[in-house]
Amino acid sequence: MGTTSKRDEARDGEQNTAHVVVILLIVAFGVLALPWMVLRKLEARALPPSGGVAAGVTADDLAQGGKIYYRSCTGCHQARGEGKPGRYPPLVGSSWVLGDAETPIRLMLLGAAGPMEVNGAVYNDVMPNLGVTLTDEEIALVLTYVRSSWGNSAPAVTKHEVAKVRASLGDRQAPWAGGAELAAARATRVLP
Repeated sequence: MGTTSKRDEARDGEQNTAHVVVILLIVAFGVLALPWMVLRKLEARALPPSGGVAAGVTADDLAQGGKIYYRSCTGCHQARGEGKPGRYPPLVGSSWVLGDAETPIRLMLLGAAGPMEVNGAVYNDVMPNLGVTLTDEEIALVLTYVRSSWGNSAPAVTKHEVAKVRASLGDRQAPWAGGAELAAARATRVLP
């Protein structure tokens, strides 16, 4: 009987080791998969509901623009473009975003520092200069996404439009001095 008991103990030890290995694999998978699953969920939240998109906007444009928006814009303007009251303006229903294509392009290329009125409220924080980190195509995609999401329905922005506006700025690197200077820039039309 002594040998049977030793075999049983050895088998129990092997089973315990196997259980530990399986548990460790499950934990490791969870640790590696959890950030990926959270990121996918947040990206999906940033995408607009389907239907009702403006002319020239494709599902691919929205998907790519949504990813850029999530990476570059949600920290201030939030996942649904609602902004942070008193701090960062909303993008939903904003005339700065929806009025014409040149204004939001200019705003993204150079940023802004100074008071801007958006939907009846004044905001006075800093918008970074994204023209140094994003390509013309990326700016076009993110603006197309913003102008076509959360009930907004403005036409798509193209990389060629962004390139024309960028060229019109010449060597300028200073951000727009708030809404007054940005509104004055509207008088100098670059796009038809």
